[in-house]
Amino acid sequence: MHLLENIGWTVISRISTQGVAVLSNILLARYLGSDGFGEYAFISSVLLIGNAFSTFGMDMILIRSLASGGNSFNLADGLLLQLLLSLFYISCVFLTGLFTPVASSLKIYIFALLPLAFFTIFNIEMRARQEMKTFSLLQFAVSLMQLLAVLVLWFLHADINSLAVFMVIGYIASALLAIIFCIPSITQWRFSLLKSFSLLKVSFRMAVIGTLRLVYEKITIAIMPALAGLSMTGIFSVSSRLADAGKLGHLSAFTALYPEMARDPGFGRQMKGLRLMLGAAFLISVFIFIFAETIIYFLFGAEFISSVQPLRIMIWVIVPYVLVTYTSLGLVALGNEKSVLSCQLAALVILLTSLVIFTPVFGLSGAAAAILLAEIIHAVLLLYHWRVHVVSKLP
Repeated sequence: MHLLENIGWTVISRISTQGVAVLSNILLARYLGSDGFGEYAFISSVLLIGNAFSTFGMDMILIRSLASGGNSFNLADGLLLQLLLSLFYISCVFLTGLFTPVASSLKIYIFALLPLAFFTIFNIEMRARQEMKTFSLLQFAVSLMQLLAVLVLWFLHADINSLAVFMVIGYIASALLAIIFCIPSITQWRFSLLKSFSLLKVSFRMAVIGTLRLVYEKITIAIMPALAGLSMTGIFSVSSRLADAGKLGHLSAFTALYPEMARDPGFGRQMKGLRLMLGAAFLISVFIFIFAETIIYFLFGAEFISSVQPLRIMIWVIVPYVLVTYTSLGLVALGNEKSVLSCQLAALVILLTSLVIFTPVFGLSGAAAAILLAEIIHAVLLLYHWRVHVVSKLP
């Protein structure tokens, strides 16, 4: 019953959060146009990849440790490590500017990694303690902060550099809000550089998996300016964000399911709830496929109508995505990170190869097809490893 309540809170939060995020994206797309929205999509993807790198897989390690009652590392070790990795990533972005032009908006927005480090650690604590109600409310608060930043942009008639500043301020406010809910535990923290580096070593495999996963999800937007230009990036980003919105219910369920998988190995092995999630994914895909043109025209306007065909292809990603996420989390919870890593790496190679081949020939539809193809192969590879490492060992 407690698990269902947690899933309920995360689903409600995801729906609310994604709804606010979609509203923010609609306002941004209409205000910035395809070129400006393409730049925003690009800097957002760089930030999200940086957040995955700086988190370094420690969220999964710490949740697994805390949920099972282990005391190898504390959240202070994770915070110190994430701040150090964030500073390293920020330095890399500025060093890149010595060799190739880097947008001023990115140089500003990348500093959001620092408040994100605090916010991520406090979210880990809440997830490990199964306080999904508080966790969900904080996620919703972040989306409201971002919407506020967009509204300020409209009110002041500012540019994308100002938007980056407003977004960073929003992340700082979100981190301060998260601190309020974690003050009792903060007073018990003890920072240790030695333990942070030890956590770095332990988290390495999970870090590669987590970073690769986000690179895999965001690399298309990150390289699309080179393949098709900023305007096409903005148009493709609309399709990508709507496809991501279709995943929100499943993503919410997985957020609550992983701690349960880590706590009870039998839960994941039995693949509880998978058929229901696959059925829901299929129905969502059918709905968006049929009404894609209406949705895009109503939300984003005629300028982004070219997003319809890529969306109709990309929306079918939700079905293999459910299989990929469930089996990945199950294998990690059972200690088979190596299988997840090998499948993720293979899928990334297939995605990049397909993008380079399909996009110049078929345009945005080719890029969407590359994403769908890579995710289908990813799901097939993971199901094979699931049969080998889990099904074959069932009594």
